[in-house]
Amino acid sequence: MASMKSDTARYFYIDNLRTMVIMLVILLHLAVTYSNLGRWYYNEDHVQGFFGQIFFGLFQTFVQGFSMGLLFLVAGYFTPGAFERKGFGRFVKDRWRRLGLPSLFYLLAVTPFICWTELPSSQWRGSASSFPEFYGGYLMSAGMKLLGIGPMWFALALLIFSIIYALLRAVRPPAASTGGGWGNASFGILVALIMIIAAGAFLLRLVFPLGTMFWGMQLCYFSQYIVLFIAGIFAYRSKVHERITSAAGRRWLIAGIVLGFAGLFVIKWAAGVYDFSAHTTNFRNAAATIAGGASLLSISFALWESFVAVSMTVGLMALFRDKLNGGGGLARKLSDSSFAVYMFHPPIIIAVTLAMQMLTIAPVLKWAIAGLISVPLCFLLAYHVLLRIPVLNRIL
Repeated sequence: MASMKSDTARYFYIDNLRTMVIMLVILLHLAVTYSNLGRWYYNEDHVQGFFGQIFFGLFQTFVQGFSMGLLFLVAGYFTPGAFERKGFGRFVKDRWRRLGLPSLFYLLAVTPFICWTELPSSQWRGSASSFPEFYGGYLMSAGMKLLGIGPMWFALALLIFSIIYALLRAVRPPAASTGGGWGNASFGILVALIMIIAAGAFLLRLVFPLGTMFWGMQLCYFSQYIVLFIAGIFAYRSKVHERITSAAGRRWLIAGIVLGFAGLFVIKWAAGVYDFSAHTTNFRNAAATIAGGASLLSISFALWESFVAVSMTVGLMALFRDKLNGGGGLARKLSDSSFAVYMFHPPIIIAVTLAMQMLTIAPVLKWAIAGLISVPLCFLLAYHVLLRIPVLNRIL
């Protein structure tokens, strides 16, 4: 994204990895649209069959398990260098311009546009008969606090993390890195990382269970985000991404995919998610058992999620470093557009799903078609339209 661009050829793979994650975010939000598993501006009411419930449940949970944590790690990696080049004042000012202003623009302009223009009959518009009436109500509503910030919760959280980092750096410079266990990304260090994230997630979910939101942020996931952001900062000093061997990366990636999906299926089965005798009631009750609290299933889910976050991050970084490190042509255009896509994909994919509203096919097929349309459309509009608008170009 804007705050984590790399400008050297050896790090093109990080740009490409970020682009892939943003594509997954688009597909994830489309899945929420058709599955009703989660909150989104527009949800279609479908009766999910056996395959649909399993597919959407596994896909959404698995992608959520690692995607944003990976972005926080990448952001953390580029944070120390940016601070050292710019100093405290310029660093904070730049972060506000790159993260704070886009978040504010999204909150005050993009979400109202979605609610008034795209979803005129939805709960988000209410009974307002004019835009000024709607906008005044929006600014005072709980809706602004829930979905008003949209996907830009990431930018807001990253802004907070960056300012905290800058304050700590202003007080105490970093110690010289010795490149020890963390620098070698040893098995023991990665296991310790998994356990730290899991412990933090379990404790957070005693107060903020899965599904709760605060200004658009699901604090239940923030153990992973905070720890991986810090890990990214350490990675900058130790160059850990260069020390992960190809063989180790493959093992972690395979483990993350195979054990990740298998473990998730077992946890959901144990929670009763796949008892389809009373679909909606059972699913909600099962989800509550893993959402938080002092239960074995809640602990198991926190461990599963932490394992997937670390294993997929390590595995994907090694894979992209070894196989997808090109930075020319299409890859560069996709990378340059990635932040604009992340920021503006909601109104685009809502328009696509509304256009497909009358298509009566299985929700999974509808999701696949919408994904095939939405992903390229988002990048095309971002690169050829949004980045050409002067006001937006200065903050994207």
